[in-house]
Amino acid sequence: MIRASSKLIRYPFSATYVSGLFEHWQKNPQSVPEGWRQYFSEQVNGGTGVQGTTSLNPLDHAKQIQLLYRTYYMFRMFFVCGHQLADLDPLNLPHTKEYGRVKGSRPEMTLDSFGFKKEELDIPIYFGNRDQRSFIYPFMEAKEEWTIREIYDRLSQIYTKKYGVEYIHMVSTEQKHWVEQEMDRIAQWKPSKETQTSTWQRLARVDLFNEFLKNRFTTSKRFGIEGTDTLIVGLEALVDQCAQNKVEHIIVGMAHRGRLSTLANVFKKPLEIIFAEFQNKYSKEIEESWGNIGDVKYHLGVTRDQQFPDGHHIRMTMLPNPSHLEAVNPVVQGKTRALQDICNNKQSCLGIIIHGDAAMAGQGVVYESLQLENLTGYTNEGVIHVVVNNQIGFTTTPIDSRSGLYCTDVAKAIDVPIIHVNADDPDLVEEIFKIAVRFRQQFKKDIVIDLIGYRRYGHNEQDQPAFTQPQMYEIINKQKPVFQIYDQQLRKNGIITDDFANTEIKKLTNILETAYKNIQKETFDKVHWVPKPWEKIQQVTKWGRVKDTGVALSDILELNEKVNNLPAELTVHPQVKRIYEQRKQSIEQGKGIDFGTAEALAFGTLLHEGFSIRLSGQDCERGTFSQRHAVINDQKKDIKYYPLRKQIPNGGNNRFEVFNSPLSEYGVLGFEYGYSQSNPNVLTIWEGQFGDFANGAQIMIDNFITSGESKWNVPSGLVMMLPHGLDGQGPEHSSGRMERYLQLMDDDPNIVFQMKEQRIKRQILDSNFQVCVCSNPSNYFHSLRRQLRRDFRKPLILFNSKRLLKFSKATSDISLFLEGTRFHRLIPDSHEEIKTPKEISKVIICYGQVYYDILQKRQDSKRNDVAIIRVEQLAPFPYDHFRVVAQQYENAEFVFCQEEHQNSGGWQYLEPRIQNVLSLLHQQGKIKHQYLTFCGRRPSASTASGSSTVHKQELEKLLSILFQ
Repeated sequence: MIRASSKLIRYPFSATYVSGLFEHWQKNPQSVPEGWRQYFSEQVNGGTGVQGTTSLNPLDHAKQIQLLYRTYYMFRMFFVCGHQLADLDPLNLPHTKEYGRVKGSRPEMTLDSFGFKKEELDIPIYFGNRDQRSFIYPFMEAKEEWTIREIYDRLSQIYTKKYGVEYIHMVSTEQKHWVEQEMDRIAQWKPSKETQTSTWQRLARVDLFNEFLKNRFTTSKRFGIEGTDTLIVGLEALVDQCAQNKVEHIIVGMAHRGRLSTLANVFKKPLEIIFAEFQNKYSKEIEESWGNIGDVKYHLGVTRDQQFPDGHHIRMTMLPNPSHLEAVNPVVQGKTRALQDICNNKQSCLGIIIHGDAAMAGQGVVYESLQLENLTGYTNEGVIHVVVNNQIGFTTTPIDSRSGLYCTDVAKAIDVPIIHVNADDPDLVEEIFKIAVRFRQQFKKDIVIDLIGYRRYGHNEQDQPAFTQPQMYEIINKQKPVFQIYDQQLRKNGIITDDFANTEIKKLTNILETAYKNIQKETFDKVHWVPKPWEKIQQVTKWGRVKDTGVALSDILELNEKVNNLPAELTVHPQVKRIYEQRKQSIEQGKGIDFGTAEALAFGTLLHEGFSIRLSGQDCERGTFSQRHAVINDQKKDIKYYPLRKQIPNGGNNRFEVFNSPLSEYGVLGFEYGYSQSNPNVLTIWEGQFGDFANGAQIMIDNFITSGESKWNVPSGLVMMLPHGLDGQGPEHSSGRMERYLQLMDDDPNIVFQMKEQRIKRQILDSNFQVCVCSNPSNYFHSLRRQLRRDFRKPLILFNSKRLLKFSKATSDISLFLEGTRFHRLIPDSHEEIKTPKEISKVIICYGQVYYDILQKRQDSKRNDVAIIRVEQLAPFPYDHFRVVAQQYENAEFVFCQEEHQNSGGWQYLEPRIQNVLSLLHQQGKIKHQYLTFCGRRPSASTASGSSTVHKQELEKLLSILFQ
């Protein structure tokens, strides 16, 4: 009998290296490390620790060590490469260039390839005590001695099934051992008759639904699941397992492939609604409501509550999504995190993201989203990822769409297991999905399932895939659908009878036919769930009129004492201490309140009123420009102090959270958008380090934030803070690309001609979002509070000046924060030194920080016949307020001025709206000059000059022309 070391199997070494160490040990045991001394002693002396005589000569010892090494090497090869032996491809495609690297070049893993001789195969090897054997592999616990033949047969049984697991890259030994136990269990596992009958019913429902859509809606795109039908079976099993684990919320994000089948069979979305969507039938309420332009049926979402036999409920949500693949991923994570924060239990809320194989490997947002997995401010403590692997992306095969062996290789970056499974084995798929839930619940980590199947038709049902993959589709056309294979298997094995099967199929067919007949006589509403209490907006009138966002002086003074008096035991950096002292002093004196102080007042008063704050972004704890310091780091101890949490009663610290984000825009902004959907009573803010950083998240802005409510009736109160302003710092960090957002606004520039009072009141309610540029701290304060002091939610894009953060002239008196005050969409000129409105010869309309440049130029030029109007809410444009202010200047000409180039900034959006108001006033005889002129930088491909000298020259020229 030969003695083996469990540690050597896990951590194998070169045979030459081991033989050399053995020779050194024979000459002088002290010449080798202690671990090796113990190992060689066990081999030669049975573990006595004494180097005595032995019947084996050194050559025999070396041969034994070589044999053990080959055994260790065999284990290691199965651990690392065993997944490549698995039977994963239902089509059994050959390994050619057309089909790519789906299966890879299988390593040779035979007894001969490991170098074993026939006479060595049945030598018993002692592998230590139970714990030592378990450390090698769970099945080895069964007995002390194993032969090489037994080990090889057992490993082959585990690793050549229709699943393969990549897990050796993981760090945790405990988690790897758990995975191995499950692999060993599945190798011996057989489903019960009841389980297989249930699986058959689920698969029959999927197959009949697909066939019904195919036959009834022959010319419609449906992006069917055929070829990976068992996704539905797996998801239903997953939901069942979640119920056993007392999960309360499931949030799913997926692309179009298989979405309709998932909605119908997993989410139980009424078939009538699905069929009505195929025929473009909606309720009258939806057709007449603002903004509901709708979306194609395979982008729509749904929410439903499912009750289980034991009385447990799960609220299941499928998020709507655009055609941009994987874009919904961070939205799922954000919404899930919001629910977890509400429930104060991360394990009770589960996010599921369903990927496509080509998109998983190709879309950068996948990596950005995966990186959130274990970050404090973003973790869901485990997301289940499922790849619907068609082995093709539209017309592109894996050889052209990824560099690695699997499309899931990117997930190895976050230390999680990856399970590949053959989609044509329904029983195995169900079990793998259940394992995924158990792993997530136990280890609070992500897990990936790679469901490898095929796509029976083209990218959509009208497409011809044989144009580009003729050989592949010749094989697919001969492949029986998985339901036929499984049905025949169960009938043959006596699990189900012909009578049972025929009766069930007839019943399911009747359900489909009945639903189809119903839509001929009814209309249906897409919104068919009742909000939970936490999904509703708090009673905003509790603190006064909705529009009035000012607060009582006593509340501000109390907040000042709580927040700006830092604890004596906290070692604060002198500059940070000075900032808090200045904030406290400005509030006490009632003047000189800057933007940082105004923001803290907005946050603190909202917390006082029972709302919550979540602020996320790159370096936002401190603030890019050192303006915030919402989190103070002790200079001597590893302690973070949150001053604004002093506003919150004990136990509610999670009501104010600030997180420095990873260096990601697309993923993090999507996360915050998802978070903002779940709880309207949280002020959810994403701050770009610079305004142009949002460029990397344009897909999220275009397809979710600015259009989500219009397409899917999904409101959001997300705030995007974008530092913006031309300060002579070069083209990259000067502009937040305001013009892009304004182009996405849906307000009608001709609304001024139908200015009914009720329409004015509904202006923001009936717009898709807001764009504001606050020129003073008090208006910034009100813009933030206004977000939650309404009975509806709209996204807010805030372009914040970097220069004004600490600009002495851009401060506010405390009176502008008190009760009865509100946000000013437009600020007229109230300076006493200018002439009366009738005597004004020129009105300059502007926004943002350039106002202070214009104001200074007016003072220097001593032009008291020029008035300046500041537009603070650019969109939707305040037609009503501007009309009242503009008509006072009956003899003036109107000039629009911006610091941005003419093809950037607000000009192109504001010009037709301002012009329409002026034309109307001129038509009514209220003003003399009706045309609006432009004064600003000339059009440019770049947002700003790279030279501070040129910047100053441009600004001076602009101002000189303005005051000619």
